Parts: sequence; C-alpha cells; structure tokens
Amino acid sequence: MDLISQFPLGDDLAWTLLALGVLAVAALVAGAVVPSRLRRDEDSEELDEDLGRRLGAQLLSAGSIMLWVGLPLAVLLYLAPGSTDDRLLRSGLLLAGLALGPLAAWRGIAVQLAALGLDAARRPTMISRLGALTVTGALALAVLPVVIIIWFLQTTAGPALIALAGGAAISALAIRICAAPVETAASASALLVGTDEHELDAEDPANLGGPHLRSARMASRGGALSADLVAVATAVAGVGVLLGVPVLAAEGFIVVLLGLAAAMLAAAVVAVMPHLGTPGHERGALRLGGLIPAVLGGAGAIAAAALWIPSLYRDLRFEDVGLENFTDPAITGGTPTPREQLEPQIDEALTDMGQWVSATDESQYASAFLDLMGLYSITPNIVVAVALGLGVLSALAAVVLLGGTGHRLGGIVLRTARTSRTGGALGIVAGLGSTALTAAGAVALVVLIATVISVLSAGVPGLALALLVHAALGALIVVAAHAGSLLASTFADRPDTEPALQGAAAGASTGPRAALLLAGTLTALGALGPVVSALSSAPRAGTVWEDRALHALTPSSLTLLGGVGLGVLTVLLVTSALLDGARRLGANAVVETRASLLEGRGRAELVDLTEMVRRAAVTPLVTAVLMPVVAGFGVGPGALPGLLLGVVLTAAGLGLWTLGAGTTLENAASVIGSGRYGGRGSWGHSGALGGTVLTGVLRSSIGSVALPLLLTSSLLAALSVSAVVGMHTDDTSAFLRWGIVVVALVIVLACWVIAATAPEVDLEDGEGEISKPLFSRDTEESADELDAMDWESEDENVAQVPVSTKPSRRQKRKQRRADED
Repeated sequence: MDLISQFPLGDDLAWTLLALGVLAVAALVAGAVVPSRLRRDEDSEELDEDLGRRLGAQLLSAGSIMLWVGLPLAVLLYLAPGSTDDRLLRSGLLLAGLALGPLAAWRGIAVQLAALGLDAARRPTMISRLGALTVTGALALAVLPVVIIIWFLQTTAGPALIALAGGAAISALAIRICAAPVETAASASALLVGTDEHELDAEDPANLGGPHLRSARMASRGGALSADLVAVATAVAGVGVLLGVPVLAAEGFIVVLLGLAAAMLAAAVVAVMPHLGTPGHERGALRLGGLIPAVLGGAGAIAAAALWIPSLYRDLRFEDVGLENFTDPAITGGTPTPREQLEPQIDEALTDMGQWVSATDESQYASAFLDLMGLYSITPNIVVAVALGLGVLSALAAVVLLGGTGHRLGGIVLRTARTSRTGGALGIVAGLGSTALTAAGAVALVVLIATVISVLSAGVPGLALALLVHAALGALIVVAAHAGSLLASTFADRPDTEPALQGAAAGASTGPRAALLLAGTLTALGALGPVVSALSSAPRAGTVWEDRALHALTPSSLTLLGGVGLGVLTVLLVTSALLDGARRLGANAVVETRASLLEGRGRAELVDLTEMVRRAAVTPLVTAVLMPVVAGFGVGPGALPGLLLGVVLTAAGLGLWTLGAGTTLENAASVIGSGRYGGRGSWGHSGALGGTVLTGVLRSSIGSVALPLLLTSSLLAALSVSAVVGMHTDDTSAFLRWGIVVVALVIVLACWVIAATAPEVDLEDGEGEISKPLFSRDTEESADELDAMDWESEDENVAQVPVSTKPSRRQKRKQRRADED
C-alpha cells in the first residue's frame, strides 16, 4: 500500500491509474480470447484463401512506409535540443507510437476475420458485441502506454505523451494513405466492371472484383479505424496533460483519465445493448444502441468531474505537481512566492476587475497578470463539466447531421437518386451540394464550441485550449459509444443478410466517423498551446525581421499568413498525390479485371498492387511529415501556428464533406439498384455507380485521411517548435536553416518524381485483337443498335464468360420501351 499512499500525484490518482490499467489489460485479453473462441462455419465461402494474403500485404506496405519515414524522424528528434535522457525518451516513444498503429490495425482486422467465419444467421446478433470488442481493444492499446508513462513520469509526462501520440498519428496516416488507392482499385474493379458493365452484385461470386472490395473494406473499416482511434486517444491524452496541468494542477490529470475511462466503459456497454429491434425499426434500434451508452458515458464523465474537481480555484492541488509557488516574474517580481501569501491579495483585486483591466496594456507581463486573475475567477468543476458536455452534445449533433447522408430512405439520398436519372453528373452535383451543407453545419459546431469556451475560460488562452481538449474527450466518449454503428456495415453488408438490416447498417458509420473527426480537430487545435507558448517565451532574435518572424503573431503578420497558406497547400499536395496514385491503381484494376473476364479466369490477380501502393504512398506521407520543417525553418517560427490552423481547418472541412458525399452516392446507387428510379441497367443506375466510385475515391483519399493528417501536422509542429525556436535565437546561420529547407524540399521532390514515373497500364488504342473488347464496343453493330461492351473473345479456344450471354442494358431499355408501347 505504500506504493499507493506515497504516489506523488496523490493516492486517488494512483488508484485511478491502476484501475484504468486493469481495464485496458482486460480489454486486450478479451480481444485476444473472444475471436478465437467463436464457433466458426468452416464452409463459409467468404473465407477465401487469398483474403489473408491481401490484408497482410496491405499492412506490410504501410509498415514499410512507416519505417522509411519514422526511423529518420526519430533520429531528427534525438538531435533536437535537450538532455540525453529527454532525447532518448522522445525518440523511443515516437517509435513506440509508430508500432501502435499496425498493432491496432491487425487487431481490428482479426475481429472481422473471426466474424466472417461465423454462421450467417449469427452475424447480425454479434454486431454490437464485435463492434465493442474492436473499439475497446483500440482504446486499450492507447490507454495502457498512457497509464505507464504518467505513472513513471508524473509531471513531466506531457512532452513524452506528445511524442507517443505523434508516432501513433504518423502510423495511422500511413495506414490510411496505403488504404486509399487499394479502395479505389477494388471499387473500380467490382463496381465499374462487375456491376456497371455486367450487372453483377458486388458480392456475386462471378464478380471478380468482389474479393478485392471485401478485403479493402475490412482493412479500412476495421484496421484503419482502429489505428485512428489509437491516434486520437493518445493525442487527447498528451495534449490534455500538457495543457491541463499548468492551469488545473493535478486535476488536469484527473479530467484526462476520467474521459478515457468513460470512453472505454461506454464502448463496453455497447456489447450488452440490443440493436436489432422489431422488424421495420432496425435503423432506430441501431442508433438507440449508440445513443444510450453515449448519454450514460457522457453524463457519468460530467458528473464525476463536477463532483471530483474542487469548486474554488485555490483548492486545486498545486503542490502535487510542483506549482505550490508563484514563479512568474510578472506576479512575483522574480522571487518565488508561496500561493497562500498572494491569494488574499488576488481575492481583493478580483472585486474590482475592471480597474485592473483598464490600467494594464497588452504587454507580456500585463497579460500574464490578467491571466492569473482570470484563473482565480473561474469555478473549475463547472467549466470542466460544461466543456465535457459541449463535446458530448456537439458529437451527438455531428452523428445526426452526417447520419442523414447514410439513410437510404432519407431526403438527401432519394434526391440524389432521383437526379441521377438525368445523368450521372447531375446526380453527383446533387449529392455534393446536399452534403456540403451538412459539412458546413458540422464545422459550425467547432465555431460554437470555441465561442462558448472563450467565455468559460474568462479570456485565459491556456485554459481555453485545455477546455477544447476536454470537449474532444466528450466527443471521444460519444464515438466509443457508437461502436456498433461503426462496425455495423462490415458485419451486415453481406448478400445473405436481411435487406432491412442491410439498409439500416448502410452508412451507419458516417455519423460516428464525423464525430471522431470532430474530436481530432478539437485536439489538434489544442496543440496550438505548446507552439504559441514556445514562441512567446523565446528570447529576442538578432535582427528585426527574424524577431518579427518569431514574435509577431498578429493577423497582419505575413509569416503567420504564409504558414496558413502552407497548411492549405499541404492538404492539397497530399490530396493530389493520393488521387494520382488512386488513378493509376484504379485504371490498372479495371484493365486487369476486364482481361480476366475476357479470358475466363476465375479471379483477377492484381500482381503489382503492393509495389504500386508503396510508390504512391511515400509522397503524401513525406510531404505531411516535412512540411512543418519547411514552415519553421523556411518561413519562420511564427509560421508554425498558421500551418497548424491551415491544415486543421482545411482537412476538417474537406474531410466532413467527402465523408458525407461518399456515403450519399453509395446509398443512392443501392436505392436505384433495388428497383426505383429506373432500376438496374438504367442510365440512372450507371451514373450513380460512376458517382459512387468518384465520391468513394474522394472519401478514401480526403475524408479518411483528414483525421490522421491534421493530427500528424499539429503534433509534429508541437514537437519541432523548440528546435525551430532554438536555431533562430542561438546565432545559427540563416544559410544553415535554409539549407535544411532545401534538403527537405529535395526529398519531397525526389519522392514525387519516383511516384510520377511509376509504370502504369497502357490505355492507348492498340492494333492487337485484345484492344477491341477491352476498350471499345463491337464495330459491326449499327450506330442505333450499339450494344454494351462485348466480352466474347474471337478465339474459339478461349472459354466463354457466362455473363456475356446476358442482354445488354441498351437492349433491355429498348425492350422495356417496346413493352410500354
């Protein structure tokens, strides 16, 4: 018991850490034991022999990219200023964070593989349980190292947690970047060739792109989602501790640990929540299964914070974290002074706050004095509870806003499906226009949270940023509570599942994923704290322009504006690189699938997929990692806050938009395919399928990548700011700093050239016989009787594909019009 009673942060925090550690270990054990003990259907046709190979190859590609980028980055962190112990710890925890992403992805995929082996009748009943198992396991992988770091490092845990979170964010970004082109190739193969050209369901065994689409969805919905959860949870813990302790003392640890515990417990409650409901109410039951745990978890965290944290600022436990004395020269004049000596004077000064505000200016010392008075005027338990509540309510609102894009009978989807009858382009416009409005509403939630928190924080910037992270904790609780919805489409998207449940599960994950992006956005904005603090506390530079680049953080500062521009440019460059890689892989998959169908092969082998993914993924990851170096050393330290804001706001807005658009077009195609608005083979269905692939590419390349991208940029800015500031204030030659920028740009350009010169499929008109059935219709048909693409080979020795005997879409339409006449 001495270990508990003598814990420097207090015995209550010791018990909390132990309980949270036990909970994390239990979740990890359950995630390892439960899937292996599930009764399997060994005759399941979905357990094809190549599924594991495809999933393993994708994880291997992401892992190799992480090593290529992560190891040099760990070396650079070791070379940054600090003691030897600090540098070793920083680099080691970055590598540990890099390992968390693949481990979480492997666990998430393992749960889905176990579900595939279940009997088809049991899968719907296991949606909530397997979803809870996936989410709790991912959170446990993040919580366990956080508990260990806080236990051993206590008050110095903040920077170490930031390094861990930075590694986890980079690994999640690498996994998402590698998944984006694979998803494009799979959807192009299954939907453009199999469904659009041959009217086959995506899950039809005759659709050669179906297996690739299944594995891509498993890697994205289970594996990459688990990595995203780890990245957000570690980032919330790191930024929350780093910002919370200076303003809330030991209670800064309490809020973070309470939020993580509430998120894990909310996900665990999902396992016992029924989700099927009565026939016809499956969607409502699924949403209710996430709403109840979200309300319980959020209310529990809010009540615990309100009851645990003192109501007076002076009663916070400053002595436990070494803050028992005032040390700021603006308060003490340079002599450390015990808090109890100055607190009576502060209470007296609070009675006439307006006089002190009018008597001070905007200098650094005056701002520190006013911040101190503002902190002593707040009610800590109330402001923390309200911040958590704001996060919970905003996340629930995001679930409702973006959840409407996944409702197959909702107005947005039906409007998009109807408009597709006039052409695919107008259907896409309808979907993009409607989801842009919902994305704007979600971004407005961030603005609303910031406005309310600015009032709650009494104008103290450090407290405001800490409360933003607390709001992110509330949003994370809501995301964990929707574990069933996050994984519902994975388990219910099967041909033998009831249509009602398929419709209820379709797009159910969009709302929770939007809430997760909201939580990541609030956390990334909180990372402004260490960046701005390092800039404001830096000594004066040697020249006027360098000093302005270091300390001028006003809207008129060109350095700050340049950083904002670089942030927007970073998102655009990453998006451009991913879309180009997706184009290459998608075209290759289409040609290979067409050739496989033409030659009567049983499957489409995308033999060059792994190598093409690696070449396509290096450029966007290197760009995201090196852009803080370019901003800090090239434009100036003052560009780092602008870079952070530019990346976060641009990625969040585009991410929310494309998440909703991808789900809307996907459900619109399903509505038309079910028989409405022309049905299968109609112009509307063909246009909606093209829109599904297009918006799906945008969703995988922008919407899914947005969360780890903004976390990576913000955390790397926080990690690099000390080195950037140090080299600007210790008489380091400007030519050396610009040399670093040139090297970084050369590396990015080299990666870009490698990706741009990758071999791609030949889509030119050829002279060989294979070119005609692959790229054109039969030329012997008359102009007014053009048929669908003819897959019949002119070689009689080649086996005929069964689907080629079906009437074409044009023949069906002519027959339908004749029947109507």
